[in-house]
Amino acid sequence: MKHKLVKGFLRNVIIVGMLAFSVLSCRQFFTTSLAPWAARDPASLIPPVTTGNIDDLLEQSANNPDQSLALLDKIANVITTASAADAAVLQAASLTAASNASGVATAVLQNTGTLLDTMQNNGDIIPVISDAISGLSNLESTADLLATVLPDPSDTAAFDAFVAQASPEDLAMAAIVLLASEAQAAGGVETYITSFDPNTPSPGAETLAVALASAAAASYAASGGTGPLADILAGLNLTTP
Repeated sequence: MKHKLVKGFLRNVIIVGMLAFSVLSCRQFFTTSLAPWAARDPASLIPPVTTGNIDDLLEQSANNPDQSLALLDKIANVITTASAADAAVLQAASLTAASNASGVATAVLQNTGTLLDTMQNNGDIIPVISDAISGLSNLESTADLLATVLPDPSDTAAFDAFVAQASPEDLAMAAIVLLASEAQAAGGVETYITSFDPNTPSPGAETLAVALASAAAASYAASGGTGPLADILAGLNLTTP
């Protein structure tokens, strides 16, 4: 009887394994083997964006940069017609979408240990960040969409309302996304960031990046500390020490 139970158990395991392999194989076939015209458009997987479903959509697209980019584009499409209150919520959500779409969040988090060790030893973290973002392909498109979605820092009421809905971590990551995109476009990441002056940013993406970094640093300070991301912002010249 015992042997029959064992054999039955093993048979079930094998069947489940074969089914799982079949599902994965089919998934890989339809996502990687088909011609580009047959692949599903990430945007087609995203319903109309609202404040009611944005959290679920962020969670569903978190591990898919292209889908996160499509979600960011969907936010950009509705932001101009949203109410002031809804716009602030969607703008805060766009920070998370931008981090996921660009790959910056993953790149920074994967190198957090090295970054912290470097800062602890009074080293320069710019080369570490430069290496981390060197292979990111969605930076420019992500930064362009993010700049479209977020309010101009000169519009104090709208910008403050948006910041109130955002976490300091998301604000910091978005600042890094914008800075990294500008640095990548300049063709020399280390040179660009090393010479960057947060006191004299150029209008547009640089000014927005500094405003986001300043808001993140202020939020950290209000909570009673700086936090590693605040130190990283300073190390990248996005804030003054």
